[in-house]
Amino acid sequence: MGHGALFVLFDKYSRRARLRPVLIMLLPLALPLAAGIPVLPRTQWLWSLVLLSGLPLFADQLGRSRGKRIEQFLFRAWGGKPSVQVLRWRGPTGRQQLGFLHARIQEITGPSLRLPTEQEETADPQRADQIYDAAGLALRVRARGLPGAELVHEQNCEYGFRRNALGLRPYALSVAVAGLLAVSAWMFTAPGFLGRPALPLLIALVVTESLLVAFQALLVRARWVESAAWAYAERLLETSALPGPEVLPAGPASGAT
Repeated sequence: MGHGALFVLFDKYSRRARLRPVLIMLLPLALPLAAGIPVLPRTQWLWSLVLLSGLPLFADQLGRSRGKRIEQFLFRAWGGKPSVQVLRWRGPTGRQQLGFLHARIQEITGPSLRLPTEQEETADPQRADQIYDAAGLALRVRARGLPGAELVHEQNCEYGFRRNALGLRPYALSVAVAGLLAVSAWMFTAPGFLGRPALPLLIALVVTESLLVAFQALLVRARWVESAAWAYAERLLETSALPGPEVLPAGPASGAT
């Protein structure tokens, strides 16, 4: 039972959007451990124990839960889901493009989900947003396995990764700072103390730990997540122009954006 088991236990989205932010969070501690203990005894046995213990499953759920916890706050701060905003008559989409999108989505969803007119949206914007959210769900269902819609899944993975990384940021930044302090303190110890590596490797560790601190402190921000959410929304709406199954049933709205 080796590293390939992760590809069996988890799909592409889980590996990229849920496990990756947790692994990045733990990386500042894993690097000095790997440098101080270059050859772990019974590595295969230890890896099997990790898999059997359920730690990867816990990491998967941890990444998702922390991201989902902040998602509604992000949507409110942005003025709504990007995939909803681009369908609003009062939104950022140009009138001609918006008319085309509404017409195509109406063809896809059929009479079961009638998109609001501009006057109806103005009269009841909350209900209009609920309809746009349901339309987004219909597009997501239609895009699964639709030829030419592969970028939707790619952007969804990227959005999920960034959202979950932001959710984990308070812990990840603390771990990164702790890792940097640990390898910096190593610089002032005698060679071999607590497995201290050679100076060139130690310097590389300090640089890497500093970059990880900078990544968490400077890059992992709400705006970084928002840019991925907008990219996902744009790719999702582009699928309305692709030929495929029409008249899809629309259900309760859910999903990333």
